[in-house]
Amino acid sequence: MAPLPSAEDFAAALPDRPITVRPPATAGPASMAGVFAMLLGLLGGALWWLGPDLARDWSLGRDLVEARDVRLGEARCVSRVMIVAVCEVPYHTHSGAGADTATLWYLFIGSAAGGPIRLLEAGQQSERTPAAVTTDLGLAKLYHRTITLLLVVAFLAFCIWLSIDTLRAGMATRRELVRLSGQRLAPVIVGLEGSIPIAHRRKRWTYLWDDGGTTRRAHVELPSRVDPLFVTPDGKRAMALQAPEGGVPLLLDAQLGSLDLTEAEKAAFFDACRAALARRNPH
Repeated sequence: MAPLPSAEDFAAALPDRPITVRPPATAGPASMAGVFAMLLGLLGGALWWLGPDLARDWSLGRDLVEARDVRLGEARCVSRVMIVAVCEVPYHTHSGAGADTATLWYLFIGSAAGGPIRLLEAGQQSERTPAAVTTDLGLAKLYHRTITLLLVVAFLAFCIWLSIDTLRAGMATRRELVRLSGQRLAPVIVGLEGSIPIAHRRKRWTYLWDDGGTTRRAHVELPSRVDPLFVTPDGKRAMALQAPEGGVPLLLDAQLGSLDLTEAEKAAFFDACRAALARRNPH
């Protein structure tokens, strides 16, 4: 196995002068807006879709009878992800104004028991208010439905918190990278955790470096067709530049688009890198 390259191998690749840096994009308000909109939309949609039926069933109490002037439609339950059931129960109500159609939606962990579904309503109803209709299936799965909705809300809330943390980290990384401009930077080898596609044909790359014995992470966004400047064939290590006092290093892309170098300086840089890698792995 060829020895891993070290930062010293590339020490002479950069020109001996302060370098102007154009930092790549990081997770900022613009790039995260779509994520927040999606997560908040999912959270609001889950509460709007499942919340009213659940709240009504909790408020009905025990005095329930067969629903009058109501006809059950074609109810169906399907399993999702093996352990989650989604039930759609349409029903039709009849009044002096004609027939109205409504649908009850149930989402719960478990499976729906077989057999006919019965429509129920409260035993004591006011003549001036429409009956609140539910089903024996909905009441039998009331606790399951409640727990499932709480889990959905908790998961989406965690994703929102994680997105906020990513945004804060991205903005902090951006400030650190801006400070690198105008300094004499030194090469450093960073590890790559991988990338994920994001909007606008971009990828968000996560890289790691050692900061006094502590492993730290940062994220930058590069165009989908531009990779980091890999220094190992497996693509698990790449080159970055760091200020003399340390801090967040700048992950270099394979085109050196974040550095203000002349074409001659870029050519000399790549020649020096190829020579350093060849010395490490002469075969």
